[in-house]
Amino acid sequence: MSRITRTSALAILLALPVGCASNNSSSGSTPTVVTDTLGKRFDASCSGGFCTLTPEDPTLKPLSCDYGYGSDTFVMLWSRVLTLHILNVVAGAPIEINAGEPSHPVACATDADCTPWNATLGATSYQFACVNQICQDTAISLTAEDVVTLCQADIPWPTTCPYVATEPFASRLAEIAAVCGAPAACSVPADCWQAAAPVDGGLPASGLDGGV
Repeated sequence: MSRITRTSALAILLALPVGCASNNSSSGSTPTVVTDTLGKRFDASCSGGFCTLTPEDPTLKPLSCDYGYGSDTFVMLWSRVLTLHILNVVAGAPIEINAGEPSHPVACATDADCTPWNATLGATSYQFACVNQICQDTAISLTAEDVVTLCQADIPWPTTCPYVATEPFASRLAEIAAVCGAPAACSVPADCWQAAAPVDGGLPASGLDGGV
């Protein structure tokens, strides 16, 4: 695919599906708390192959900025990057996940923060490790939705809408469009959280190799 424009990138990014999975850890224990890259802690509850998250901060409310009926909910998504995502759930309707909705990577200090979330989704067996302070399965290639999540790592969860048209997310989407020639062949813009530690000595205090 040729390099895509910002407009077409938005159309592609907003249509990318990402699966959910249940915990299949060999340890038999399911963690009850996960932390995002802003240090926000969430209590996890998994049932029927779907994990919902409740923020420990009572002032933090899920806001997907999707229109229509349903309830906005923090959920866990399994991909190359283990992700906390805000999803609009409509009772009795199929689950639809858009990469352009708010999301953050799951943060970690050691592999122990990630490996309990190892799971099998369809034909993919996810084996997570703590890489560059986020949970990743490095055997899986980065896709556009992973890059979108990495580029939201330092952006606060939204409190108002719209979201995709609001800075700095709108500029990040434009950057992603410039480097993602195809959804499965993306690199990470320099001002986003990197999948691998930068060669210049590691993560700055902000967790980003660069700034907005």
